[in-house]
Amino acid sequence: MSTSPVSANAFLASLQGSTGSSSSSGASGLAGIGSVDTFYKLLVTQLTNQDPLNPLSNQDLSAQMAQFSIASGVQQMQSSMSSMLQQLAQTQGLQAASLVGKNVALTGNQLTLNNGAASGGFTLAAPAQDVQVLVQDSSGQAVAGMDLGPMNSGTQTFSWNGQDVQGQALPPGNYQFSVQAVDSSGQPVAAIPFSIGQVSAVNLGSGGPTLQIQGNPASVPLSAVQALI
Repeated sequence: MSTSPVSANAFLASLQGSTGSSSSSGASGLAGIGSVDTFYKLLVTQLTNQDPLNPLSNQDLSAQMAQFSIASGVQQMQSSMSSMLQQLAQTQGLQAASLVGKNVALTGNQLTLNNGAASGGFTLAAPAQDVQVLVQDSSGQAVAGMDLGPMNSGTQTFSWNGQDVQGQALPPGNYQFSVQAVDSSGQPVAAIPFSIGQVSAVNLGSGGPTLQIQGNPASVPLSAVQALI
């Protein structure tokens, strides 16, 4: 009695078609297979319908088993990575929640004027004989300046009373600042600015936790936090 070749089996043809349309990554070996049980059903169907005059060789069988083993391992690794990412997101959420009510240093040079006061900071690369802070509005126009005098190297902070150069109170909102520092010989000293704000709330989303800073309508990512102040 003659048997139909593997290529003539409708079940195998549908599985091979779905496998061929999948990607060429390591996990693509599971496309159209889905589980160990389905794989063995496929294997039994191949052996049942093979041509007795041209049976499946041991080499081909071993290659199929190795391919399934690799693809199954990749799938397990992807599942483990997904679990690790979920745990990492939970840990980040707890870290972000612990910052509520605390002042943090954030990347950037923004000053948030609220209730007639704003705070900022910067890091000096070396001791400075004189440090000047220039405050600008949202359009880049200079509105105030402060002479902080000599300062040591490292992290420094300052407070701004929200007044312009004429001593007039400016409206609440977001401003920017820049720092100019020179040493005793008049040479410039590098100063890296950072913003200071109080964390009022934490938002948990698919992209990771973000922080709501008091007086600032825009939220910032947890990665923007440089230090606690």
